[in-house]
Amino acid sequence: MVALTIRNGIDTVLWIFIMGFLLWAFVDCVIRRKGMFPAIGTMPKIGWLAVIGLVSLLTLVSTSLGIFAYVGAGLAAYYLLDVRRGLREAAEGPW
Repeated sequence: MVALTIRNGIDTVLWIFIMGFLLWAFVDCVIRRKGMFPAIGTMPKIGWLAVIGLVSLLTLVSTSLGIFAYVGAGLAAYYLLDVRRGLREAAEGPW
């Protein structure tokens, strides 16, 4: 009984963390300029917003750690670690 309660607590904390991670990726995508995405050779801004928004909505609706939460965490990590970095470097220029 105690193990189940601990697992539920851990699942809840992970779910909140993943939702925060997805929200961060979505907001970052919203504030980036539309023309920068093709400049770094990635999906257009609307595509990233649609994919991140959809997986966020599905994770929010499921309210549990399912496949959508894990896919969303991977997607947000890819966006924040690769795409976001490329957008920042393209915005700053070669110097």
